[in-house]
Amino acid sequence: MLNSLRFRLWLTYAILILLVLCVVGTAITLVIYRGNIPLLQAALNLQTLRSNALPRLRSAGDLNPRLLQAVLNRYTNQFRGRIVVINARGRVIADSLGEDGTSLPDFGTPPLKTEIGALPGFYQDDEGRSWYYIIDEINQNRWVFFAVSRPHLRIVTIFRDQFLRPLVLAGLVALLVAIILSLLMSRWISAPIRQISQEAKQLAEGQAQPIPPEGPAEVRQLAIAFNDMSQQVQESQQSQKDFVANVSHELKTPLTSIQGFARAIKDGTVQTKNELSQAADVIESEAQRMNRLVQDLLTLAKMDAGTARFEMHPFELNPLIQALIRKFKPLMDAAEIDFQAKLPEAEVRINGDPDQLMQVFDNLLDNAIKFTPPGGKIRLYCQKGAQQIAIHVVDSGEGIPVAEQKRIFERFYQVDKARVRGQGHGYGLGLAICKQILERHGGSISLTSLIGEGSDFVVKLPLHH
Repeated sequence: MLNSLRFRLWLTYAILILLVLCVVGTAITLVIYRGNIPLLQAALNLQTLRSNALPRLRSAGDLNPRLLQAVLNRYTNQFRGRIVVINARGRVIADSLGEDGTSLPDFGTPPLKTEIGALPGFYQDDEGRSWYYIIDEINQNRWVFFAVSRPHLRIVTIFRDQFLRPLVLAGLVALLVAIILSLLMSRWISAPIRQISQEAKQLAEGQAQPIPPEGPAEVRQLAIAFNDMSQQVQESQQSQKDFVANVSHELKTPLTSIQGFARAIKDGTVQTKNELSQAADVIESEAQRMNRLVQDLLTLAKMDAGTARFEMHPFELNPLIQALIRKFKPLMDAAEIDFQAKLPEAEVRINGDPDQLMQVFDNLLDNAIKFTPPGGKIRLYCQKGAQQIAIHVVDSGEGIPVAEQKRIFERFYQVDKARVRGQGHGYGLGLAICKQILERHGGSISLTSLIGEGSDFVVKLPLHH
């Protein structure tokens, strides 16, 4: 439960909600602390004090200081403020604090009346206490000074009384919404993931099916990647099955011939010297076929495992091309094929194993001879680029269908299924070996072919600078 996607989504939402509530609460506290709430509270108290005390002071007229002091004390005790009556020159006539009154601000001559609705003034007395005050007129000769000390508001109390309850209610509603959203989101996200998990188990059994890309973008990408991986795994498994079947088939034919002739010699069916020689020739030929097949398979296995030895070093490409021309020119003439070869115009140096690369071009030219009819043409030429060189082997044979071109470099794959492997046509391993050799050199091999026009095999190798 604690490790489920649903719980983790809900926990994430809950943490986010709590963080948001904390941020909002902190922001409200800062607004209260830094805002004008104390000033507004003081202005409200001063207006209340003025509205209650000023009419009484105006109706009392010019009371003597003792009676006036009693009036001031009654109102200041009720509102916890300070009232001072002054004359036009700013001299104190009566002070609600009596003789213990602290210093007052400079009123001016005559004192400046504070208009109703205006913000109060602010000052600090000689004891360091902060006051908000307003001034109003009693009559032409007397003025009144109303003051209240700056309120000391408890931020925690205000937050608790005014904002805690709404925030808690909002948090509870948000948590309820988070639970509902987590249920919907987890179902939306986990459904394709659960299907991927199930198909992964099926893949191990070789029965995986494509998964429709659904859900969030990341989950859709995961489904697409899983489908690609599943397809590659299935192709690999099928390739392994085909490989085992092909190897078994290729070994079965020569083994059957060897076994048959060996039995014929043993039981005396073959007796004459000529018959024995023919039987020996067949056994030797089939053994050589098996040896070539095994050697090719060992070569591929070493390349797959990365244990094949390559003597890599920089060398000139021209001598290798010239060696190919000397080797295949007589074969082309014997097959009545027009062979045209052109060396690179400039000096070309590549880094590689000359013997391994010679095997690649041997295979390509040998195939070109096999599939080019008498009177046809084979061309060998190079195209040098800034970073690599492309060597073309072009024949005028019957061509390869487009559907077959993608599989031409697979092991044991042959375009013409009717051909008998091993009897002048190989086993379908040559191009696979060529591809592996070129990949070890950092190069590549590709094919362009049209039916009735021939094929163009292109070998690309990086230049050595």
